[in-house]
Amino acid sequence: MKTKLAALAAGLLAVVALIAPASATPNYRDVYTRDNVADVGNEPSSGSIYFSPDIRVCHTPVFCASSQNPVVGADNYVFVTLRRKAGAQGNVGGYLYLYRSNIGGGTPWPGGWVPIGAAPASVPMTGTTVMITWFGADVPGPGHFCLLSRWVSAADPMTFAEGPNTQLNAQNNNNIAWRNVDSVRVFPGHPVRLPYTIGNPDRTDGRQSLVLEQPERPFAGTVTVDLGPDLARRWKEAGQKGVGVKPVGETEVLIVEPKFARLDGLVLKAEERAEIGLTFATDVDATPAELLVHQIDAQGLDLGGAQYLVNEKDEK
Repeated sequence: MKTKLAALAAGLLAVVALIAPASATPNYRDVYTRDNVADVGNEPSSGSIYFSPDIRVCHTPVFCASSQNPVVGADNYVFVTLRRKAGAQGNVGGYLYLYRSNIGGGTPWPGGWVPIGAAPASVPMTGTTVMITWFGADVPGPGHFCLLSRWVSAADPMTFAEGPNTQLNAQNNNNIAWRNVDSVRVFPGHPVRLPYTIGNPDRTDGRQSLVLEQPERPFAGTVTVDLGPDLARRWKEAGQKGVGVKPVGETEVLIVEPKFARLDGLVLKAEERAEIGLTFATDVDATPAELLVHQIDAQGLDLGGAQYLVNEKDEK
């Protein structure tokens, strides 16, 4: 009986260790960046991960009212807000690092990210906002990017060890935030094509699902996914499985169920990243809409994605 009780106690301690690691930073010196507007710095966080409202791109070194799409070939300025929890004490010092990749999901850490810059910071009890200049020579076209911020501090270390899945890293550590947002202007009779990079962060081949959702504000037009010849061939060989989609050509797939559509069985090679295309088309003056695109692996693990804001006046 004692042996069983000891084993049970050891198991419970192991579970507790997973929930609240010993390295977790106490509230009085914990610094965090929000994953979404409801985020209060809990680890892991809940809700969306890759639309951080605390990462903002501006065209001038003056903090702008809402995030803007980066201007290709010109200097841009990225503002990252570092927050403190209730009960904060003193200043916490460290460095803020900023990275970019092509817009999409499945971006592996660290190989899929390109450094933009870093800045030292001392975060007071009220929090602070840090600006990092994104020099024009490092803003290639097209201007559609993912941005990743990492707060690195000896006083406030990462709670969970970082692995190749950027989505999990950002969800598990409040020191990391990810922003993928693209603004889309679509006029009647003038289709717009935008890129999305689908990636496999694992070191082995795997199957993924590409999920496209318009739960609240569907686009008043059509959305077509162009997989490209190679990925389209693999999807066809896997049976062209999906929900709410219809093949309309050799490489294209039409979204026929706007609220929820999914392409299943997309075979990606180890650490592969492939650019696909999303085409928005309408014959009317379309009202503001939102398309969420993300990837799920064979085990159901979210690998990240992007938000496309269609005909919005300003990004949220």
